[in-house]
Amino acid sequence: MANRDPRSRLEQLAQARRLSLGDFLKEFPRQAEAAGEDGVFHVSERQAKRWLAGGAPLPRAVSCRVLEHWFDEPVEQLLGPPKFEIATTAVTEEDIIVNAARESASHSIESSSAIDPSALEHLAAMAAQAAVDYYKTSSIEMLNNLVALRNSVYEQLDRTHKPRQQAELYLIAGQVCGLLSSVSWDLGHADMAEEQARAAHTYGSVIDHLSLSAWARALQVTVAFWDGRPRRAVTIAQAALETAPAGTARARLHSVKARSLALLGARQEVQAELAKAADELDRAGDDPFLDEIGGELGFDRSRQALCAGAAFVALGDGDQAEVEALRALDLFGELPEAIRWAAGESGARIDLGTARVLRGDLDGAEHALRPVLELDPPRRTEAVTLRMQHLGRMLGTARYRGAIEAINLGNEIEDFTAHSLARTTVRAITDGR
Repeated sequence: MANRDPRSRLEQLAQARRLSLGDFLKEFPRQAEAAGEDGVFHVSERQAKRWLAGGAPLPRAVSCRVLEHWFDEPVEQLLGPPKFEIATTAVTEEDIIVNAARESASHSIESSSAIDPSALEHLAAMAAQAAVDYYKTSSIEMLNNLVALRNSVYEQLDRTHKPRQQAELYLIAGQVCGLLSSVSWDLGHADMAEEQARAAHTYGSVIDHLSLSAWARALQVTVAFWDGRPRRAVTIAQAALETAPAGTARARLHSVKARSLALLGARQEVQAELAKAADELDRAGDDPFLDEIGGELGFDRSRQALCAGAAFVALGDGDQAEVEALRALDLFGELPEAIRWAAGESGARIDLGTARVLRGDLDGAEHALRPVLELDPPRRTEAVTLRMQHLGRMLGTARYRGAIEAINLGNEIEDFTAHSLARTTVRAITDGR
């Protein structure tokens, strides 16, 4: 019991006293005697496990009296959820992300009384809304909401043994873990983002859901190339493309593979992958998971253009990078604000600024970057910050040494990255709420 998160108040108190399940079974008769109960009372291992898991019906009266005497709390409270108090010290987003990722990874490799179908509908609707909210909600707020939603899904998984319901819940769990991967990366935690993406892929494998699996692999690719592992990113993408469904899933994989190849300087391969992504988008639109839910699960031409612009930036091709970045901005601008990816649009603006720096147009670069430089810190995701840092390094090269425009813009970028989202903290939240 000491090596798992408590599921009930009883298990929480037992862990605090370092009681194993065997210790609990041995101690129960002694506590019965101390409580003044006549006779010798025992509890079966099966019954004890039900109590510790939480949510069990009230036991017989004598057992209630023993438990209340032993732990000095009402039995209804003991069989209910654990208690968590808000810490008096600040909890950082790293604490939340690390804990959430480890819990996701642990639960994703386990195989799990039916639940009300309306509960499944409610959870599916919440997960779908979260995918859309990702585009316009701050990463910190998304983190809080997604951890709570994921824990609710896990609670329902523990309550049902119907294969069909389990499959639906695994799909929702995979979707939420994938969104947690995106949010973890936005907050600057590559390792935890990759762990969440692996958890999402595991759920997809358990239920043979190819679209979920492909999306999860694309998330892993994205984390890998941003984390400086482009070869690993290419390997993951290539393997995922072998089973990914046509359309949106393959378009995303080809696009992130192109970005990975660009970091390796493979220009011809980059162009081939971008062309394949465009072809797949011609076939996109009917995936019941990626397209119908949309939001962060979707992948449209604006995102494909964003990937193309970033790829040509990595190749050092300022002319083509500017073309693709402008195309991305035009496509983002055509979308309603409610479904427009704000961080992606900022990324396109930075790519445009970088393309102009590559071409020696510092005034044009400053103009492109101005809306991004004015972003509030909670909107400065890790990808936005890394793009800015890359541009800042370019401005510090010998080519621009002594140029007042480069110095001023470099100073603004330095201040921008010093107050990025990855350096902010979040309010304390209780685990499992």
